[in-house]
Amino acid sequence: MSEPKQARPGATAEEQLVPGWLALVVLLLLVAVVGVGGFVARGLISRPREMTPAQADIISFSSKVKADPKNTDALLQLGYAYQRDGQTDRAIAEYQLVLAADPKNTAALYNTGLLQLQTGKAKAGEKTLWAVLKIEPKHALAAKALGEYYASNKQYKSLLVAVGPVADANPDLADLQYLLGVGYENTGQKSQAVASYKNALQFAPDLKPARDALRRLQGGTK
Repeated sequence: MSEPKQARPGATAEEQLVPGWLALVVLLLLVAVVGVGGFVARGLISRPREMTPAQADIISFSSKVKADPKNTDALLQLGYAYQRDGQTDRAIAEYQLVLAADPKNTAALYNTGLLQLQTGKAKAGEKTLWAVLKIEPKHALAAKALGEYYASNKQYKSLLVAVGPVADANPDLADLQYLLGVGYENTGQKSQAVASYKNALQFAPDLKPARDALRRLQGGTK
């Protein structure tokens, strides 16, 4: 016959009557809690990620739009926040709401056209970007987007039509001057291509594609 277990000194009568299995359960729970803490410390249980600036803007401008659904500036900013957060469809939806109220809003048109090109809706994007140039003929970003699209598809005559007037109006924009050079070079207009590449390098001396093109056209000279 085993001897009775001794009570912990100072324990109350109730504490002395606690069964052994209950003490074991409490001990296991304590170990579990400590274990979870260890998992968190080691990154095995993920903590909530910090909110990005784009996500914070989504919350902020969503509230503004909810308070005033006709606030086109808030709609535009909300669309841009979705765009930065990679939510393309929602971004375009917000831009469409802007355009429903303001059909000539070039910011909403340009961003929509850019997203359409990026998501494989080439014809729609091309049409949208041309709409920007129709409203604002010197819109450099729209011209650049169209120029790069036409260059990638080897549509060099279309490139010249899209980029030429805007490049002439913005001679200090190296990207447009370079694209103009690409268009001229690939339509057999060597002298105009050389001039355009030189113009690009005047404002962006480190623009390697323009420098390489000059060397190619001038037989290895700089």
